[in-house]
Amino acid sequence: MNSAIRATEDALSRRPGRTGRPRLHLETSSKSTIRAFEGRRSPGRPPDAVRLMHWWQTSFAEPVLSVLFPPRCVGCGDFESHICPTCRATLEAIGPDCCPRCGEPGPVPLVDGRCVSCMGTEVAYAGARAAFVHRGVARRMVAEFKFGGHPVLGRVMAELAWPALSGYLSLIAPDESVFVTWVPCHRTARRKRGYNQAEVLAKALASGRRPLAHGGLARKCTATKHQKGLGRADRQANLRGAFEVEEAAVRRIPPRIRALVLVDDVYTTGATAREVSSVLGAGTGLPVYVFTFSRAVSSATERHD
Repeated sequence: MNSAIRATEDALSRRPGRTGRPRLHLETSSKSTIRAFEGRRSPGRPPDAVRLMHWWQTSFAEPVLSVLFPPRCVGCGDFESHICPTCRATLEAIGPDCCPRCGEPGPVPLVDGRCVSCMGTEVAYAGARAAFVHRGVARRMVAEFKFGGHPVLGRVMAELAWPALSGYLSLIAPDESVFVTWVPCHRTARRKRGYNQAEVLAKALASGRRPLAHGGLARKCTATKHQKGLGRADRQANLRGAFEVEEAAVRRIPPRIRALVLVDDVYTTGATAREVSSVLGAGTGLPVYVFTFSRAVSSATERHD
């Protein structure tokens, strides 16, 4: 009871967030809660306890907290929703007009199935798609989700991105033959952030309207410097050798699975997608398809992955 009172008292104080808008201290306790709900059980904790805690969070804690502390739109700051109808309407859906190989948005000239952006690049994935162009509200949503301590945005983003993923899955394989996984983060980054945003988004997508098999298949074994501000070649070099496959998890992949869908929040230069796809492809022998919430246009300067 005392811990609940302390959490409530902390939530009533406000401090500036990284994006310049006020943010509730409640996020700190939310991060701790998320750690328990992302499938990371302490030794000996029964699965039933994890399911009970997840039910308590989604069915009781979050609804109550949403009344006490209403969400704010990531675009304009209005209360009552994480993204208001006006800001939602500004999201730029990519749709089918994109490079079938790397997912570069817009009508693009192709040579042997490759666009100008990926023509001189070898990739380990079979294809890449994103739901939205990475600018405006989409960019702010990714930043709040990744750096602002708002894991609840994962479910909002999954709902927004589901139509794009559903269409992409129809080109890959039947739902029962697809396994969803995510880009792992290093334990130090997870400890600092409180969660892995790619994992939160992937689980929300896989547990949504059409449940899909999902799980973690790789780990980041080396802490790397932040990708932001690095050029294309430096990004790739920064990540080389940083990931490895989880062999025990790979052995648990159901025999019916014919393709992997690798989920991340944003695709910029593709360095992360290429490196993780290479590890997963070699470790599983399955084709890897990349899906992200947003994708930067190659001529843009956004660097968030």
